[in-house]
Amino acid sequence: MDETIKAGASSVSRRKFLKTAAATSLLAFPMPAIVRAQGTQKYLKPLVAGLNAKAGDPTHTSIARISDILREKYDVEMEIQVHPSSTLGTDLSQLEAVQTGFVDITSNVTGQFAQFSPDFAFVDLPYAITNWDMANRLFASDLWKEQAAKFAEATPLVPLPPVGAGGFRLLWNNQRAAPVPADVKGMRFRTTQSPAEIALVEAWGGSPTPLAWTETYNGLKTGLIDGIHVQPIWTYGFNMHEVLKHATEVDAVFAVQFQVINKNSLMSMPDDIREKFLMAAVDAANEANAADQAAEEEMKGKLREAGMEIYKPSETEKAEWQSIGEGLWDEYAGDTDPSVIERMVAMR
Repeated sequence: MDETIKAGASSVSRRKFLKTAAATSLLAFPMPAIVRAQGTQKYLKPLVAGLNAKAGDPTHTSIARISDILREKYDVEMEIQVHPSSTLGTDLSQLEAVQTGFVDITSNVTGQFAQFSPDFAFVDLPYAITNWDMANRLFASDLWKEQAAKFAEATPLVPLPPVGAGGFRLLWNNQRAAPVPADVKGMRFRTTQSPAEIALVEAWGGSPTPLAWTETYNGLKTGLIDGIHVQPIWTYGFNMHEVLKHATEVDAVFAVQFQVINKNSLMSMPDDIREKFLMAAVDAANEANAADQAAEEEMKGKLREAGMEIYKPSETEKAEWQSIGEGLWDEYAGDTDPSVIERMVAMR
C-alpha cells in the first residue's frame, strides 16, 4: 500500500520520496554502520534534508555546512544530502515528512511549528527580539534549551540551533516617509493570513491586506496595496524596490528559522557521533547567523543604492512603535508561561 502524508491541500507519497536519490540512499542503509579508518569515523547512513531555502542562503548553509565541519573539525564522515528550494515538497509537506522520518532534517520559520507545539510561540511576538545581540544570547540561553527540551518531548522532533532568516522586517511603502505609526494611517499593507501580523498592522494604523507573496509585486504596482513588512533580503531579491520608495526600521519582527531533525534519525547515531553532530550543528548555525547579519546590512546598502529611503527612528519614535507592538502580547502570547516572557525580556 502506498503511504501518503497529507498537509493541507497537498500530499507527499512515500513512492514519490523513494524516487529521489536522497530517499533511495536512505533506504539503502536500513541500519546505521560505523567504519573507522586512520582515526576517522564514517557514518554510513546518509541524512536527507528538505529545505525551503535556496543554495547559498544562510538558512541553507546552516545545514549544508554540518557535514564539512564534522569532517574538518571532528574527524567524522557523514553525508547530508541537502535538497534546497522545496524540491522535496511544499513547506507543509516537508514539515510532515520530517515527523515520520521520510526526511531527516528540515527547517522553517518558527510560526510554522506552532501547529505541533506552542513552546516557541513567544519568539513571534512583536518586539520579542530587539536586536541581533539579544537574538544570539537567546539562542544560546538556558531558556531556549528548556523550551527545546519541551518541544522534543511533545513531538518526534529534536530542535537544532536556530538561525536568522534575513534579520528584521522593515516597514516599506510607496507613499511617504513614516517616522511614527500615525504616518501609516490609511495605507494598505500586504500581510499573510496570520492573525498576529494583521493585528500589528491594524494597531499601527495601517490597513492589512492578506495577499500571496507571488501577487505582491503586482499589488504594489497597481495600487492594490501601498506597502509590505518584510526583510531587506526579500525586498531586494524580488525587485520590490522597483515599486517601493520608503522604509522604516521598526524592528518589530525578527525572523527565526527553526531547524529540526527527526528524533529517531538523531538517536540512531552512536553516542560519540551524535555528540559531534550536535556540536557541528552549533558551529554551522553560528557561521550562518554571522552571514545572515552581514547580509541584512548588505541588502540595506543595495536598496539605498537603488533609490530606497530607509529611515531609522529616534529613541522616542522607536518607543512609540514598540509600545503599540508589545500591547498585543496579552492577546497573542497564547498559552505561553508568563515566566518565559519575563526571562526573554530580561535578556534585552
